[in-house]
Amino acid sequence: MLISLRRLALLGLVAASSVAGKGAIGIKQGKVAVTSSDGLGDATYTLKEPTPLPSPITLTEGSTFKLSFSVVDTTSGESVYPQQAHLLFEDPKGNDVTLPVSVKSNGKAQITVNTAKPHPALLTTHGSFHLTLLLSSLDSLEPLALPLGQLSLPPSILKPIPRKRHDLPPRQGEPAFQPQQEIFHTFKEDPKTVGWTLSIIGTVVTLAPWTVLLGLLGKISPSLNFQTPTVSSYIFLLVLGALEALIFVYWLRLKLYHLLPAFLGLSVIATYTGIVALRELRARRLKAGGAP
Repeated sequence: MLISLRRLALLGLVAASSVAGKGAIGIKQGKVAVTSSDGLGDATYTLKEPTPLPSPITLTEGSTFKLSFSVVDTTSGESVYPQQAHLLFEDPKGNDVTLPVSVKSNGKAQITVNTAKPHPALLTTHGSFHLTLLLSSLDSLEPLALPLGQLSLPPSILKPIPRKRHDLPPRQGEPAFQPQQEIFHTFKEDPKTVGWTLSIIGTVVTLAPWTVLLGLLGKISPSLNFQTPTVSSYIFLLVLGALEALIFVYWLRLKLYHLLPAFLGLSVIATYTGIVALRELRARRLKAGGAP
């Protein structure tokens, strides 16, 4: 299916380019070099369009397949830098691989397959391919799909082909379905608790200032002259209580834009009532003979 789509796309590009009267992409100085570690399997082949390689190429361990060529415009003979350059490894059993071809600005291109360090995508295949060179320049020239011949990789470097999700039947001794590793996720960590020792120390530190205050208040209370507060003082305390209640309600359910108007209004009232209460207390203190 994938190969059919690629061929349809190439045919569409060719038809569109032909209508516009454009040139075509071609190659020159095409060469395939096969080298091996012992030198016994070395071979060199010359490529000429549209003739593929004369015979299938079988690589061994440590051998290298190198394809080199120059991309040209078949009409003018000038060098061309293609927008797309790939070598298609078409597997008759369906595991196709497409690898990019390295192209320089002057149109010289090459791709190397080293069986000592093969591309990972080639390892999980059947190892037998039909090679097709794909070149295209989408804006100006007709594309090229040049069959090169057959290439085989050594079976020793191949890896087992991974099973797809719905491949049946299962392999011998392998269940069709097997349990997967259970996924654990902590949505919220348990709150950390403080030990009894730190809790007691914190309580003592918090209550110590109040203990000191109550002790000092007991010493000075005999000399204090308690008087009934003025009405303005009660009003001031009432407004402060309203501010505290407003903040508590805001913490429960209000938004900030709900809080600000009422908070600003109560703040102005608290400032005014506080000033009035302090003035009346000062006047009462001066009337009783206190210091100004």
